[in-house]
Amino acid sequence: MSEVIYHNAPKDLNLLSPRNPWIYGEPPDLDDIHFNERWTWSSMFRAVLIMSIEDEEVTFHLSGVGELRQLHHIALPRDENKMMLWNHRGYIHQVHPIINFASILYAPQAFNIHERCWQLMIRILDVELIKRNMDIFVRAMCEPQLDMSIRPALDGIHVSPEVKEWLNFACRLAPRFHPNLRTFRAMNDGDPSHMRRHFRGADPLNDSYIQNVIARYTTKYAKKREKGREPTWQPSIPTHTMSRRSQAGFTPRKVLLPTELILSIADYLENLRDIRIMLSVFPHWHTMMPDSYWRRRFIDDNYLENEQFPAEDALDWQYVYLNTDRLLQPSLGWRNRQYILRKLEATKDRFLQRLEQKDIQD
Repeated sequence: MSEVIYHNAPKDLNLLSPRNPWIYGEPPDLDDIHFNERWTWSSMFRAVLIMSIEDEEVTFHLSGVGELRQLHHIALPRDENKMMLWNHRGYIHQVHPIINFASILYAPQAFNIHERCWQLMIRILDVELIKRNMDIFVRAMCEPQLDMSIRPALDGIHVSPEVKEWLNFACRLAPRFHPNLRTFRAMNDGDPSHMRRHFRGADPLNDSYIQNVIARYTTKYAKKREKGREPTWQPSIPTHTMSRRSQAGFTPRKVLLPTELILSIADYLENLRDIRIMLSVFPHWHTMMPDSYWRRRFIDDNYLENEQFPAEDALDWQYVYLNTDRLLQPSLGWRNRQYILRKLEATKDRFLQRLEQKDIQD
C-alpha cells in the first residue's frame, strides 16, 4: 500500500520516512489521494472496536486507519485521528505492533469498514450522531441483506458467539481482498472487463474524471459567452397567464408559481430521477430555477466537496446536473461511488429508523 501511496500522493505530501517501518499520519492525509490501481483503496480499514459486553450493555470505540496486509492481518491505531500503514521502504521488515495499536487483548472483537466507505458515510450522516449511537449504527450497517462486497465485514476469528447473538444474525466471512500488487498487476487492469468482478472496483473518492468534465464544460460555456451567445438548452417560459376559471382541461404549462415555491417543491424531491419527472410535467420551470440551485443539487446529491467546483455562473449547472449519469458514466470511480452511496443510503435509513424507535421507547 505504501508503494501505491508513494506513486499517487501529491508531491508536497510527505508521509514516507525511509527509517521507519510504519507510515504515520492522519486520515485526512488520504483525502487528496486517488488510488489509480483498482481495489487497492479497499485494503485501508477502520474498525468499530467492541470494548466490553456487560449486562447487555455494549461499549464501542472507533479505531484509526490501518492496512490489510499479507495473510489478512490488520494493524489498527487506537486513536481514531491517527493513521498507521506499513512502509515497504523502511529498513526494518519485521516489527511487532507497538503500544499505539489496538491489540486482540485490548479489543478482541471488531467490525471492519473501509476507510473510503467511512468517509462517504460521514458525509451522509453526522459523525457525532453516529458516535453517540454506535450500537445502533453497528446494527444498521450489519444488516444481512447488505451486499458483502461493501458491507463492513465481521472477522470470523475475532467475533465471539456472544457478539453474534447480540447482533441477532449469523455472519459470513468477508470476501478476500487483494493487497498484493504483484497479483493485481498480473491482471490486465487497462481493460477491467477481463478482470474478475472483485478486481473492478475503482477508488470512489477524488476521481479526476469529474474535475475534467466540469473543466471541459466550463471552457465551452466561456467560449459561447465570448461570442455573445448565452448558452441555453431549456424550453422558453410561456408568455400567457393561467386563468382562474379555465374552460379547457388542466394544462401544466399554465402553472406559473413563484421561483421560491418551485425550489421548495424541488427540495422535497430526493434524487435526479424525481427532478426529471417534475420537469417533464412542468417543462417551463427549467428557466425559472437558477444555476445556484442546480450547482447545490449536483454537490449535495452526490456528497461532493463544495470548494472543488467553480462558481454558479461559470457553466450551465442545470445541464450538468440533469445529465450527470451520462456525462460521468465512463468513470469507473464514479460508478463505484454511486454503487457505494446507494448501500450507505440504505444504512442511513435503517440507522435513522432504529434511532427513532429508540427515542419512542425512551
